[in-house]
Amino acid sequence: VVSTQSTGSSGINAEYGNPALVEDFKAKYAAVTIPRPEDTESAAIGAAEASFKTEMAEYLTGAEARIAQFEATLAALHAEKPMEDMTVSEYLADKPELELGSRLILNQGLCRLQLQ
Repeated sequence: VVSTQSTGSSGINAEYGNPALVEDFKAKYAAVTIPRPEDTESAAIGAAEASFKTEMAEYLTGAEARIAQFEATLAALHAEKPMEDMTVSEYLADKPELELGSRLILNQGLCRLQLQ
């Protein structure tokens, strides 16, 4: 019967009845060495992690700037007059890049709308 309480090495020798066997086992156990491979990757992994953290910090800064820009654009769109209340001329007044194309279409008779 093996006791679950720690009795020290003299107690183990007495419990198992053969002190030479216990000492032989202890000596062999102490002599066992498990070879561990040399750590050659931790430095590279640490450098990659630091680089990644730097990249993500830059990305987040850029993302916050883009979010602020989108929010400003959205606020400007909400501040515009509702489309239902706008004339074509009022719409095109805020969008000069569309006005030239619209005038060409109207001048060619492809549309029946008239600008005011």
